[in-house]
Amino acid sequence: MPSHDRPAILTPDQRVRVFVSSTMTELAAERAAVRDAVLRLRLVPVMFDESARPHPPGDVYRAYLRQSQIFVGVYGESYGWTAPGEEVSGLADELRIAGDLPRLLYVKDPAPHRDPRLTALLAGSSYRRFGTPAELRGQVEHDLAGLLSERFTRSGPTPPPPVEPGRLPTFRTPLIGREAELADVAGLLTDGASLVSVVGPGGIGKTRLAVAAAERVADRFRDGVRFVDLSPVTSPGLVGDALARALGLRTSGAVPAATDVAVWLRTRRLLLVVDNFEHVAEAAPVIGEVLRTARDAAALVTSRAPLRLAGERVYDVPPLSEDSTHPADSATVRLFVDTARAASPGFALTPENTGAVVEITRRLHGLPLAIILAAARARVLSPAAIVAHLDDQLGLLTGGPRDLPDRQRTLRDTIAWSYRLLGADERALFDRLGVFVSGWDLDALTAVADPAGDPLPLLEALVESTLVRQDPLPDGEARFLMLDTIRTYALERMRDGGAWHAAHQAHAAHFLTVAQAAEPHLNRPAGPVWLRRLELERQNVVAALDWFLDGDGTPEALRMIWFTWAFWWRRGHIEEASRQLDRILGQHDRLTEPQTARAVLAAGIMAFVSGQHTRAEELFLRALPMLRAAGDGPGAAFALGPLGQFAAQRGDFALAKAYLDEAREQGEDWQEGLYHSRVARLKIAEREYDVALAHLRRAVDVARRVSDQFVELIAQYTWAVWCVDQGDHADARRRLVDGLSVAAAFGDEAAVAQFLGALADLDSRREPDRAVRLDAAAQALRTPSNEMWMRAFVAPWPATGLDRAAVRSRLGAQAYDQAWRAGEELGIERAVAEATAPW
Repeated sequence: MPSHDRPAILTPDQRVRVFVSSTMTELAAERAAVRDAVLRLRLVPVMFDESARPHPPGDVYRAYLRQSQIFVGVYGESYGWTAPGEEVSGLADELRIAGDLPRLLYVKDPAPHRDPRLTALLAGSSYRRFGTPAELRGQVEHDLAGLLSERFTRSGPTPPPPVEPGRLPTFRTPLIGREAELADVAGLLTDGASLVSVVGPGGIGKTRLAVAAAERVADRFRDGVRFVDLSPVTSPGLVGDALARALGLRTSGAVPAATDVAVWLRTRRLLLVVDNFEHVAEAAPVIGEVLRTARDAAALVTSRAPLRLAGERVYDVPPLSEDSTHPADSATVRLFVDTARAASPGFALTPENTGAVVEITRRLHGLPLAIILAAARARVLSPAAIVAHLDDQLGLLTGGPRDLPDRQRTLRDTIAWSYRLLGADERALFDRLGVFVSGWDLDALTAVADPAGDPLPLLEALVESTLVRQDPLPDGEARFLMLDTIRTYALERMRDGGAWHAAHQAHAAHFLTVAQAAEPHLNRPAGPVWLRRLELERQNVVAALDWFLDGDGTPEALRMIWFTWAFWWRRGHIEEASRQLDRILGQHDRLTEPQTARAVLAAGIMAFVSGQHTRAEELFLRALPMLRAAGDGPGAAFALGPLGQFAAQRGDFALAKAYLDEAREQGEDWQEGLYHSRVARLKIAEREYDVALAHLRRAVDVARRVSDQFVELIAQYTWAVWCVDQGDHADARRRLVDGLSVAAAFGDEAAVAQFLGALADLDSRREPDRAVRLDAAAQALRTPSNEMWMRAFVAPWPATGLDRAAVRSRLGAQAYDQAWRAGEELGIERAVAEATAPW
């Protein structure tokens, strides 16, 4: 708040404000470059200068900082001026006051006369180096664009928390009546069981119990807990892919997804909560194999039947307890009352209604989900009325199999009873919502609902009836889902009611629209936001693809795959994309020749980034004539770039250059950056280092001009290779640090591992202890699949990597092993912080 005895000092306007901290005389040209970068993004640069008087300088920059949203610090050699009576310079004070603001720091290099106080000030901070004002301008513009996409896409200065893969589901109500069961399951995990199966019929509360047990023991698992929902998985062969997805791992199709999972888990102490295993029971050996490889990991599985694996500890979940002596105190009654109060805050258990509540819970066999569905009706029905409805209707509505166990029939019939109490419009919406495989947001709701009316009041009624569960994301965005048992019932009603085709068509069309909206952003600064959104909707996107391909929508399926091709390989779902492309190519008679060319091209891209280069080359050579004939220059450029690489690897540099030149002529702007990196590789191989350097500079310039992180990753790594060939290890490290920062911001574990491994090799010469930690951190992130994509685009590292035997001898076995263990536990964030700290 401004002081009452002096006027507020206001910044130029109230758009997003970027405070620029630097010395004014030493870095005048650099200040101008930063101002240009900020203005090009239509932001407001906030820069202290003498014209801000008559206010004292300290008051000015402190007031400016209080009203700014981003801090940019630019440093050269000077520590800055220290005002009389102050202990630190204004430059140091600005960095201190910046506090929790998002910070971007840049340090000019070389700076042979840097003030030691400035060196100390920057110690421990993460920053990027620059050489010229032009280079600084490109870095600031690129980094600000990325920061804005993360922090200011939504309103307010606070960035939305990421939606992490494999997050545990949240529940709006407490777990009731399971104190003993929770202690039992948690105790099995605490006692060291590597596989615990929580079994029981649908609706018994297996998922709630498993999640609660995982939360209770989470602190025993250094690397956390991940949740794997298998309900959308359509065959046992896809279980490995589902595990990889929950762990955020890349799959390739070149190796089984379960192998990637096992390799990644081998250094981790992590708990997997695997839900709904019963319909893929044949995949039980996958779980067993993963746990044999990852000896410090454990799995908590929910299923209607045991997995029947060696070492499995089975916990059979009983119904909620009923106290015959004091029925009002039983867990079943407490659950009913708690749910009823949520639906109707005035509800209370009284002597008059206790008998009816007890009767409801008895008839529902202590099944938590059935009790919750019945209790939700307390908003409109008294307990006695609920009993009457159960008398009249329970067991008579569904026409379901009568040979099901009593509890399964009871649950199914309770769902049917709750459904019949809905209004006609509410039932129609309920039916349509069964089309969503992994939940939905409000945009998707509007797309799929009957367009005749407002769906929000209807959705609210379904939430109040507990047939739909609200599952808000960490950023507060509304999201909704159905439990698998309830969704199965909705699908049956949708098929019987005649809405099957309309709902599926609307669902597929909506996610095709989402894919098209995502396409321009996936390799740009807003990429992480869109990649996370597509990850959240991945099962819905796959369902839409299946719908198109099961009908006559092959062209639409191809469009959806093409719009999202960067998602499938950047997030590591290459195996899934390749399966869908195989289906599309199997229906090529439904495509035009230009469409077929794009389908073949997409299959080639997936083969290329998964390391299947022989297959990739065959597909690119097949697609190229069709793309040329169709006049599809950008498509041809996709094929020509890798074909140039393959030719260069065979030593045919003339053909390689011809392919690459044609790719440059026909490609899009971002592909020009790849062209320069690929030509630089050729010139390095031909020892034309000056020409290679010119191409590398242009590659980085293009990447920053078009804000393409992927292109910059390739350019920075290739430039580091060039530096090592020239013997300039200091500059090689700078290039690797810059590339590592981009890779980490993009959340690409494969690229992070590649850069960390190269940095470990460089650091082994001067800081062997840190080199071992970085090498171990890189190794912990590597899997067979995620190593492949970087290798598809970058030149081999000039050395074979860290010489572990030599470093072990130098450090001693004990110190080496200690550093290695510490490195394995770093994780991405701490590994990047350590790697980017200066020598």
